[in-house]
Amino acid sequence: MLVNQMIKFYKPSIGKKDLESVLYCMIGDDLRPGDHLKTFSSMLCRELDLSNTIVFSIYLHTFENIFHLIDAAPGDEVILPSFARYGILHAIEKCRLEPVLVDLADDSLLPSIGQIRKKISKSTCCLFIPQMFGIPNDLSDYHEFQLPLIEDIDGSIGSRVNRKPVGNFGTFVTMNFNDNSMLVTGGGGLVASGDKRLKHLAKSIKENLSYEDYLMSDFNASLGISQLNQLKRSLEIRRNIGQHYDNAVMASGCSLVGRDEAKELSFSSYVVKTQTPFKDCKQSFKRSGIPVKRGIEKPLHSFLDLGVAGFSNTEEMNNKLVSLPIYPGLSSEDIENIVKGIRTIL
Repeated sequence: MLVNQMIKFYKPSIGKKDLESVLYCMIGDDLRPGDHLKTFSSMLCRELDLSNTIVFSIYLHTFENIFHLIDAAPGDEVILPSFARYGILHAIEKCRLEPVLVDLADDSLLPSIGQIRKKISKSTCCLFIPQMFGIPNDLSDYHEFQLPLIEDIDGSIGSRVNRKPVGNFGTFVTMNFNDNSMLVTGGGGLVASGDKRLKHLAKSIKENLSYEDYLMSDFNASLGISQLNQLKRSLEIRRNIGQHYDNAVMASGCSLVGRDEAKELSFSSYVVKTQTPFKDCKQSFKRSGIPVKRGIEKPLHSFLDLGVAGFSNTEEMNNKLVSLPIYPGLSSEDIENIVKGIRTIL
């Protein structure tokens, strides 16, 4: 591979079957929310093992509707970890709610329970916890607060903890379908739950035609159907690549995060903790044509200019976590070069 001939960090898996599915929908000459969306929603219910799902055209709508269901009022507080993606913070602020950030627990991707206890107030309307990088976590301990728990499954669809699928730990589940998602539809998002409130909302949406623009079109849903049909195979490929990376980690100076035998990962991303400064990692991998990124762009407390006090674990995770390319479209040569980089650079 030539120097600077960079592979893509992420490449959506759009193939012939996806195009056929979309073409079949287009031939029907009706792209509004309809039978394809109904099928996609039903498939998602089965995959997540949840009884109710609504698929929206825009990810933001998922938050708007959840906050409506839990009777959140402007100024109410949402507790979430600072180690989360900016889109979540944007959605909370867009809904005129107040984000209350907490640090990560020690050497964990989960928020500190101790800090949550300290920051809960009469204005707290819910907890928000993302399941990141395809690494599933049991969120049962967070139910002690007796607050609605929103579980964003990020790229973790298909992963399990003790054979329990992600999405089964929160009161409500959210997920986006953007280009970096495990399921790519060209945009949109879902809300899923076993909660009867979502079932009633789904019924009212079905009966009210003015909601049509809020829902995903059949055009996008047809792509989602095809993507979901191929998810099992995609997971097999990702897990196979992940195993190669794991073996390389064992022979390197870096370490894995959030792993234990009870977890079945989906490997939507591949992250490791390393003592090698990120700038050095990036430059060294670049020589082999491999892009690397931080786990997240930057912590939410940085976006809000809150300073670093009280966020030591988040700062450490952000400084040491490196994300490597992992997706079905990687060639054998790409994988070999990444494995070599894990052993020699990290």
